[in-house]
Amino acid sequence: MIDGGEKKGIGIIGFGGFGEFTRKAWDEMDNVEVIAVCDSDPLRAPIDVMFYQQVGPLLVNPHVDIVSIATPPNSHRDIALMALEAGKHVLVEKPLALSETDAREIKRTALRNERIASVDFMLRYNPIVEELGEIVRHEVLGKLRRMDLRNYAMLDQTPEGHWFWNPKVSGRIFLEHGVHFFDIAHSLTQSSAKEVCAVSQERKPGIEDKVFAAVVYENGVIGTFWHSFSRPRALETTTFHFVFDLGEIDIFGWIPLDLNIWGWTDSRGLEVLRGLEPKIQVEEERMQPAKVASSEFLYDVEYAIRGKSTIGRPKMDVYAENLRAIMNDFVHAVDEPEHQIRVTLDAGIEAVRTAEMATKAIHPEEAPVTIRTQPELLQP
Repeated sequence: MIDGGEKKGIGIIGFGGFGEFTRKAWDEMDNVEVIAVCDSDPLRAPIDVMFYQQVGPLLVNPHVDIVSIATPPNSHRDIALMALEAGKHVLVEKPLALSETDAREIKRTALRNERIASVDFMLRYNPIVEELGEIVRHEVLGKLRRMDLRNYAMLDQTPEGHWFWNPKVSGRIFLEHGVHFFDIAHSLTQSSAKEVCAVSQERKPGIEDKVFAAVVYENGVIGTFWHSFSRPRALETTTFHFVFDLGEIDIFGWIPLDLNIWGWTDSRGLEVLRGLEPKIQVEEERMQPAKVASSEFLYDVEYAIRGKSTIGRPKMDVYAENLRAIMNDFVHAVDEPEHQIRVTLDAGIEAVRTAEMATKAIHPEEAPVTIRTQPELLQP
């Protein structure tokens, strides 16, 4: 294997649409080199790197240091375990696995083999999400109390017959897609899900395209999460709404590009807002300094504020930047074991646990999905 500090060899397993997007992101980094790709479909073979149709031969390639898993969810557990046992570091596309039990097995295997493993929660590296995290951490608007996700996704990429609608492959919407937003909620609250209830609706038998979950966190924050895969591409929208003791924030976009904020704060909070990147265009109105009661706290307030922050670049460009950010963080952790990667396996486990709780609330009869044999590399 390549020594720390030198270029790392990347092997991508699964080379459908997302696998190709992943490769473009790896190719734009100067500290790695994609040297191998694995997919069950030989028509997807790139012409410039080694190609495998089976996972095993890729894993014995001594030049592969990091395995990037971009296959459907039901194969994540088995491929990750195989790669870790082969001595590879592993970055798994979300979700980490389709059950908490399997996610924890990945963590145990990574620890036993002293390998770095993480899950692709690239939204944590989005500048708008990072900005929101600073506002929460510094309590600019007081304590966070409520979160409300409204995700109206397009149906264009998931037609009837797509593996997305097969619960044995995808694990259903909360596990396949919702884990991104459960993870954002977990990272902001720094708290685990305590209680979860959920409901769903089918467009037709076998296509459960609308789901809703309510989550109570250990610290008392309440989150609600709505996903529907039913709209035309042009009408796809995602809004994540956050309620604080002294105001509210909305972030917009499945890949967040904009943030709106309003409420009351003090001079310290205003200073925090002015120091954030991307810059928040803040309009402040000086108030008569006062102590105000909200929930169980008294807050010092001096300013009424309204503001907007925007990234100002195309969504897919920001998506690629976010992906490269987690990849760079991952490679940093491989090079320097003392480096703490932002997205830990515990974060991946917690997102799966919350999603599994929500899914079981709707389908209590379904057993967790996993496969125990050589995985078939299904791709969209």
